[in-house]
Amino acid sequence: MKTLLNKILVFVLSSVVLWGCQKDETMTKVGNGTGGALTASATTVVLNKATISNSVLAIYFTKPDFGFNAAVTNTLQIARNGTNFVGAKEFVMDPSSSSKVFTGMELNSLLLSMELPAGAATAVNVRIKSTVSSKVEPVYSNVLNLSVTPFALTEFIYMPGAHQGWNAANPDSLISETGNGIFIGTIQFTSSRSQFKLLRRKAWGAPEFGRGSSEGEGAPSTSILVGGQNLVGPVTSAPYTTDNFEVTANMNSNTISYALNSWGLIGSATPGGWSDDTVMKYNNTTKTWSVRVTLTNGMIKFRRNHDWAVNLGGSGGNLSQGGSDIAVTAGTYTITLNTATNKYTITQ
Repeated sequence: MKTLLNKILVFVLSSVVLWGCQKDETMTKVGNGTGGALTASATTVVLNKATISNSVLAIYFTKPDFGFNAAVTNTLQIARNGTNFVGAKEFVMDPSSSSKVFTGMELNSLLLSMELPAGAATAVNVRIKSTVSSKVEPVYSNVLNLSVTPFALTEFIYMPGAHQGWNAANPDSLISETGNGIFIGTIQFTSSRSQFKLLRRKAWGAPEFGRGSSEGEGAPSTSILVGGQNLVGPVTSAPYTTDNFEVTANMNSNTISYALNSWGLIGSATPGGWSDDTVMKYNNTTKTWSVRVTLTNGMIKFRRNHDWAVNLGGSGGNLSQGGSDIAVTAGTYTITLNTATNKYTITQ
């Protein structure tokens, strides 16, 4: 009887294993297709402002062969040379077309979004990925090797919010100096977690960018999506209810981040004395800091991020790291600071 039971158990287990193997087999990808042939109108492309509206590169390809009739999805992939297409930019091709023609603007924006250096030639690889089903292995065309040179093209994203009265007609700006899709600007937030949105133009309406659907209002936003709720800014640290942060909006990865980037006045002549900074405000266009402040007779210096590690002093409009205290007399002044040139002005 024991032997019979063992035989039955072995039979049942064998059946289960066989059924499991058959089930797995239905998920196995099959197919030995052949990719299409890929050609280009040029192997070297140098872009500049004069080529913005021109057709600068055409990619042509023939249909792949999967050995059976099927609806094929062709995806153009472009990546830096040597990356084996890891992190490649992808475009799903028009199913009725066997070519892709890039204008200068379109190709330049694409190359800058890949963070390729402006004004320098970079080797890139291009291929076509063809798919018919998740159960059939994709096939790939031959790889084209191209040399491409993008050019810098400054772009802006606008940032109205609680910090400036939600004025879309006169917002703060985040700047992409090379048009690579990464926008940076120093913004003065007026309260902890103040809210804002991002715009492509100085007016409300599409496209507007808000926070990711999985994010609440309890912490600074880290992701961006089209539409969405208001983005949430960083936390200002006591005693500073107003402070400056460098905001980086990466429209390629749809992420946003913040880093304290603040300059202020400190000294016996300032409202905070030698304990607390009087926070200045950054102008992203002129790239200078300024503040209007009432001072008493005494001394002032400039310091960064509320810390003495970086502090500027001097005289006659010139500053240096760790320089001498600057003597001032009582009055209301507009004070400007240029950290690129280490210059300052004090205007009563």
